[in-house]
Amino acid sequence: YVNSQIVTQLDLDKIASGLDIKVDVVENLDDGSQHLFKVTFSNKALTSLSGLNWKIFFYSFFIVESKHILSEDGLYAKPEGYTLPNVNLKLRHENGGLFSMSPTTGFIDLPPNGEREITFYAANWAVSKTDIAPNWYITADGLNARLIDSTKEGFVREFINAKQWKRMKADKYDPYSPMARYQRYKVTNPNVQMKMVIPTPKEMSNHDTTKLLDISGKVTIVHSGLDNEASFLTDVYNFDISNTASTNGVNIYLSVNNTIPSIEGYTLTVNPSEKSVIINGKTNAGVLYGVQSLLSLLSHGRSISQMEIRDEPRFQYRGMFIDVARNFIPKTVLEKLMDAMTMYKLNKLHLHLADDEGWRIEINDLPELIEVGSKRCHAEKKGVCLIPQLGSGPYNTTSGSGFYSIQDYKDILSYAKKRHIEVIPEIDMPGHARAAIISMEARYRKYNTTSINQAQKYRLIDPDNKSHFLSVQNFKDNAVNPCIESTYDFIDKIVSELKAMHSAAGHPLNVYHFGGDEVAHTAWVNSTKCHQLHLFGDAESIRNELKMLFTQRVANITFNHGLNIAGWEDGFNAGNGMPFNRGMYQNHQVYSNAWDNVWEWGEARRAYNYANSGYKVIMSHATHLYFDHPYEPDPEERGLYWAPRFTDSYKTFGFLPDNLYENIDVTRMGVPLSKSDVCGVNNNKCPPLLKPENIAGVQGHLWSETILSEDNVYYMVFPRLLALAERAWHKAPWESVAENIKRNRDMNNDWDNFAETLGKKELNRLDSIGIKYRIPPPGGNLDGGEIKFNTAFPGLSVEYSSNSQTWNNRTIPYTGSPVFLRTKSADGKRTSRIVQFSPIKSSALHPFG
Repeated sequence: YVNSQIVTQLDLDKIASGLDIKVDVVENLDDGSQHLFKVTFSNKALTSLSGLNWKIFFYSFFIVESKHILSEDGLYAKPEGYTLPNVNLKLRHENGGLFSMSPTTGFIDLPPNGEREITFYAANWAVSKTDIAPNWYITADGLNARLIDSTKEGFVREFINAKQWKRMKADKYDPYSPMARYQRYKVTNPNVQMKMVIPTPKEMSNHDTTKLLDISGKVTIVHSGLDNEASFLTDVYNFDISNTASTNGVNIYLSVNNTIPSIEGYTLTVNPSEKSVIINGKTNAGVLYGVQSLLSLLSHGRSISQMEIRDEPRFQYRGMFIDVARNFIPKTVLEKLMDAMTMYKLNKLHLHLADDEGWRIEINDLPELIEVGSKRCHAEKKGVCLIPQLGSGPYNTTSGSGFYSIQDYKDILSYAKKRHIEVIPEIDMPGHARAAIISMEARYRKYNTTSINQAQKYRLIDPDNKSHFLSVQNFKDNAVNPCIESTYDFIDKIVSELKAMHSAAGHPLNVYHFGGDEVAHTAWVNSTKCHQLHLFGDAESIRNELKMLFTQRVANITFNHGLNIAGWEDGFNAGNGMPFNRGMYQNHQVYSNAWDNVWEWGEARRAYNYANSGYKVIMSHATHLYFDHPYEPDPEERGLYWAPRFTDSYKTFGFLPDNLYENIDVTRMGVPLSKSDVCGVNNNKCPPLLKPENIAGVQGHLWSETILSEDNVYYMVFPRLLALAERAWHKAPWESVAENIKRNRDMNNDWDNFAETLGKKELNRLDSIGIKYRIPPPGGNLDGGEIKFNTAFPGLSVEYSSNSQTWNNRTIPYTGSPVFLRTKSADGKRTSRIVQFSPIKSSALHPFG
């Protein structure tokens, strides 16, 4: 029946705890334009879901009912929303990825033990459980919002057919079966050899395994002025330290030697006859990398063989990007990440400190940035917090909220300095800036009645801007205005404060990253302040003029602070794959992160065009280096998949940073592509690299839309980070092989060696420092009536079960009943997700770990 009574707080509390919600993705196969959801409400509370004053808030990466909710031009969502026929529920786009459903007149109560299903569409597709964010919540006018308990986890039902896991009919991907994994995990190299050190050293000679140096007894580290570098040995081993050699036991000599050619190069000599290890580095950083190689050699035991290593990095920029804005990542996690970066000789930590969904660093004199911008919650009053996004729920206690105090940030910098890691802070603007905008609007309201000059000082918007737009992530108010002076006062303030924090930590700021990506095309078309600049042309040309103005002003600010500048490639994009004239920027270096290389989109050319134009390019390509993407094309795997459907360690390992177009493989849907498909028959769409010296390096990336916990961070970054480090430090011989078949064969042989080393050595090292890397599910194959197992990383053990309760670890006869398989971590303490074996034929692309 229809009940118009008003919901009370007690009703709301009971509904929040007793309303069981389940979500099904019914199908995606509407040519990729939209997908169909089914939401089932089962009322297990002791009160009816009734009345007209409640709302349930939920999340979607894409606009729901876009054909009804969006305006005809697609530039905004209609504020009245859309009422689903027959169920009297209105769907409304709030902002970004937050949506609501609320009853309209005629809504029929959902009584205790009642059940109701509703269906609705959303744009594009959803083929992963993490596409449906958790922590839905319910509110009512004047009442406190409550988290709906059933949506915390496990409320998305299984994906059991191709309509659910394929994005469109052309999608070639299916979830891997154990048999498909078994075929892809098979080792093809007949002479597999573990690598002694990862990343692989440039030269290793005089290696004699019959001559061993025993380091189990008395060991003395001999050095002068290298206490920091020596501490990485003494933190692990009980070695003595002295500035003179010991006459008994083993001596490890650490020293700086300016004759070594590379700034981060080192040599390492193990001499059993003289009971010595000698590490020389061009700089302290080079000494540290030599120490890390020694620690790697010692990780298999306290005896190491005679050898000489001469090593240097392939690239000076070997980076890892971490988005702490979408979801906050605590300082302790960054420190553990830096521990691993040091082990594998990565030297740049790019921190994405601000975006639409959060501002994560305290700034002197601007408390609103943390009081408002660092928190997500449901609040009726403006200026309390940002609205919930990405499953953060109604409270400010989840990963949606958090920030680094000034002291926290200085601690991060000190930790990085000790490890010779440069921290590069990013404050993303002019798009992706909603957290800053909302915070500065709160500041404006604070001072508006007492001091209009103070109120306007750091304001980021033109209040007379009547432009309609939706950003890529569906925000309608996330672009700072480039036509007002207070925008640049704000940026100058931020740069000044960051520079001061870096100086106080003894870690000077060298590069400021301004973001610059994904500005909505119509963000400023109706801005009064921008009209006063008297720009002419169509909306796109005016947008480019304003973007150029913005980048120039930001570059001038950073130049005046003695800094280099960095941005995402689209921030410098003048059109047609070409950047703005490098001469516009006075900075000594201008770095561009080249990320947009979805092959069929035709923008991969930017990387080489920018390098040829004088920019320092950081290879950040989404097809191989975005670790927020799943490891496998499986609904159970966490992550977004807008670039490739998946990126595993094997794909990252095979990246060719010196030969970009040889990486061309498949479309987003898995359809094979040839180089000529992308580049044209005469390569006219793929400009050559004329200035290779402008390829600064390689960077891996973790965007955090689906990162809700510390364990999620480690799962998504590791072990892919090791493959990243291998390519950033070491250029393998197979990379220079021109003929594709031979290059791929040689690469696969090298991968087998790399995978063997991970399975039998490196994953144990990660276990030892508390990093919970992803454990790849096993492969299984029926061979002569027996099930045989293998893993992506040989050395990891596999267990089987007939009931997923009791587990064994040996080859077993197959009886025809279901068999469940799982892989164990190197230390035996954790397991992969469980997969079910059935001997059906299946094909798949590389499912390496």
